[in-house]
Amino acid sequence: MDVEFIRHKFEDSYDGVLTKTKFKVGVRHLQMIYMFVCSLVLGMLRGSNGIGVLAIADFTRKNDSYVQIHNWDMRIQGTVLSSYLFGYALILVPAELYLKQVVDKLILTAVLLINGGLAAAMPTIVNKGGWIAVCNAQFLLGMTQACLTPVNQKLITNWLPPSERQFFGFIIQGAILLGTIISLPISGLLTQSRLSWELVFYSQAMMTLSMAVIWALLTASSPEQHQAIGDTEKEFIRDTLAGYYKKKLQKPWRRILQTKQFWALSLAHCAANVLFVFFLFEIPAFLHSLRLSVTRCSWQAALPLATMWMVYVTTAPAVELFYRFGHINFLFDVKYFRKIINGLGTFGIIIGLTILPNLVSNWNHLGVIVLIGTLALVGLQFSGFLENHKDMTQNYPGTLLLLTSAVASLVAAVVPLLSGLVIGEDVCNIRRWRIVFSALAALYLVCNVVYSVCASSERQPWDGTLGHKFEYSNGNYHCSVVSVAGG
Repeated sequence: MDVEFIRHKFEDSYDGVLTKTKFKVGVRHLQMIYMFVCSLVLGMLRGSNGIGVLAIADFTRKNDSYVQIHNWDMRIQGTVLSSYLFGYALILVPAELYLKQVVDKLILTAVLLINGGLAAAMPTIVNKGGWIAVCNAQFLLGMTQACLTPVNQKLITNWLPPSERQFFGFIIQGAILLGTIISLPISGLLTQSRLSWELVFYSQAMMTLSMAVIWALLTASSPEQHQAIGDTEKEFIRDTLAGYYKKKLQKPWRRILQTKQFWALSLAHCAANVLFVFFLFEIPAFLHSLRLSVTRCSWQAALPLATMWMVYVTTAPAVELFYRFGHINFLFDVKYFRKIINGLGTFGIIIGLTILPNLVSNWNHLGVIVLIGTLALVGLQFSGFLENHKDMTQNYPGTLLLLTSAVASLVAAVVPLLSGLVIGEDVCNIRRWRIVFSALAALYLVCNVVYSVCASSERQPWDGTLGHKFEYSNGNYHCSVVSVAGG
């Protein structure tokens, strides 16, 4: 969940000719706009979920709203949110394997309809069915959300020339995180209305169902099925795709899972995803325990997520430039570069997690700054352990990231549940929050120490084949040809 906004950068390798031609706007770009809005809407639903659950139990609104406030302690809230995360984690690998084989625009339509329908029914489910029924609904929501990225990736492959995929992949996948960020303060504002938490879910439903109708009526699964696209653009897309195709290689699932380097990389990913989930779902509850309104909690919870994204976008190109051009050889062995970057982030994050629960007596701008800085360092770590996926394999970086994401998602799914068990009914007990923060810091330390000791920046034996790239250019036309030799 934490790296969906950059999944487009990690794809299994291709063979053939990559042609870069002059950019011309066409119907395919209108399709990308619709995909961007779909991702934005589903990201907003994801982000507002935690605020909606928090507002359900906000007894400060008991006498000034039209809706029922439920006596849900942190154990119940944690169970509800973990249900969503377990649904997401369990379907992540099957969705990647099978949806790309049968992808159709109707799959994304179904995802939108299911999310919209459950959001519309959520107030009734909460009031009539209780928290156990909500857990089932959240589990289904999580399952459908995991289908978004593989469907997006396949639709991009169907519609765009290879030279345009990186840019639009960044825009469309980035919309998921953007939606998550902007939905937090918006949801906080909605909870201040007379309809309180119910308005959050009804707003989710209106957005998602409206987008489902637009997507179903105005888009297509491929250029050949779109009625408005011209023959010239259709032929252009067909020609650029004809000589560029994914390598047909047997994926070495078992060999990957049997290596200690994979598990070391997975532990680093687990630590980052655990922190991301904690900040997304548990930090609003932590701030609410400091007697802050849900609106202020949602604003302060959104800032770290936005900063994490900005830190990654600004530092990743510079870090990669130093790595690729070998400037760091003057300081230390290049094979330690990823681990040093990761270690710097880990050091700052552990300090932040240690400081945060000690600032509660006088929560002010310093607390917000530490909050922002702690998660922002995850953006720096993405240039460490995350880029390590590409170092280990040229042929399977997408597969490797999928596997580490599956492991990280399963571990992160227990975070709300365990936090809820520790906090229990006494949400204002700072000692219990200190236990949660200390446990999170300890987990972060252990995972990243194992990564530093056992991970590798060298290409792994299971990668199989060795690729060589040749490039040529004649001004307006540029090609790169990839040849493959047995390894």
